[in-house]
Amino acid sequence: MAKRPPKKSDRTARRERARLLARLRIDRERLFTLEPGGQPTHPLEASSAAVIEAHAAGAPCPLCAAAQEVTEHAASVQRGIRLREVKLRCRQCGSTRSLWFKIVGTSLN
Repeated sequence: MAKRPPKKSDRTARRERARLLARLRIDRERLFTLEPGGQPTHPLEASSAAVIEAHAAGAPCPLCAAAQEVTEHAASVQRGIRLREVKLRCRQCGSTRSLWFKIVGTSLN
């Protein structure tokens, strides 16, 4: 007859679950940075600067899937490419991150 492993205490189970959730948060944030727009090396494409904030605000938080708010929208140049960085803050969990865009609209001239 096989022995059953000893039952874990409630405290041990809570601590294991908390460690698992912490690792999950780290993994979700890492996945967000690997998606388009997560880093300046692979920005999202936008037709104009006017649509960037609306698009960024519509992106759900990768940690809790709640709505995010735009805290800052700045233009920058990295490796000769003009980019837009939109800093976001989650309304529910308070986490912060940046979303990167490259404007690829047609020129008027």
